[in-house]
Amino acid sequence: MAQAPARCLNHPDRTAVARCKQCHKPICEKCVKKMPGGAYCSDECYQNMLAFQNRVKRLDETSKPRSALAGLIRRLLAFSVAVVIVAILYYVFVFKGVRDVDGLLNLIRGLMS
Repeated sequence: MAQAPARCLNHPDRTAVARCKQCHKPICEKCVKKMPGGAYCSDECYQNMLAFQNRVKRLDETSKPRSALAGLIRRLLAFSVAVVIVAILYYVFVFKGVRDVDGLLNLIRGLMS
């Protein structure tokens, strides 16, 4: 069964042509305010959307590393993890005598049981 078209929030006798990008209320051609980024039902909704976008931008800027030290620490941590993985693989292949993937899987199964 088909749904009836949405009616304008302010003019119930008119069919809605859009929904406000901020509050999602249905609005007719007379009520729609076309602003950069979409259609809004009021200047207040448009200002609320701008304020929200500015908050998101500020949060995004504060989450970025502020110094080269943070980047260096992140790279050092990644390098340390890689060194540990290589050391484990060296131990497994040299001291445990594992020569292929099947041997590695058998070693892991033995450790788990």
